[in-house]
This record gives sequence, C-alpha cells and structure tokens, in this order.
Amino acid sequence: MSNIEIVQNFINSENDLYCDDCLSEKLDIKPRQQVNQICNKLKIQGLLKREVKQCSSCSKDKLINKLEGF
Repeated sequence: MSNIEIVQNFINSENDLYCDDCLSEKLDIKPRQQVNQICNKLKIQGLLKREVKQCSSCSKDKLINKLEGF
C-alpha cells in the first residue's frame, strides 16, 4: 500500500482531526513533509479539507486534515 493510500485510509476511518505532524507520527511516514505533500494533493483532488483547528492528537491549533464535507 502506498503512503497516499495509507493516509487516505486512516483519515477515512477516523472522525478526528489530525495535523501533518501527528499523521506522520501515527502512520510512521517520514519525513513529515511527505505527509504535507500527500495531504495537499488530496486537497487539490477535493478529497480533504485543510484548515486551522485544534488537532485531536496534540491539542494544538494547527493546520488539520479532515474529510471534505465532514
């Protein structure tokens, strides 16, 4: 399974909001910038929404990823 599929499947299976740093840590995708590139690509495809909110994992106000329409 590719990293893009791993990120997409994780976000699809969770109702929580995760920042790129926490996704990188939880999914063991290094470097973190790869998660950023994947999430930006999914956003362009209309599959993700990225906005500044509180991350469900680290509780910091950061750019989070969530399903479009969630």
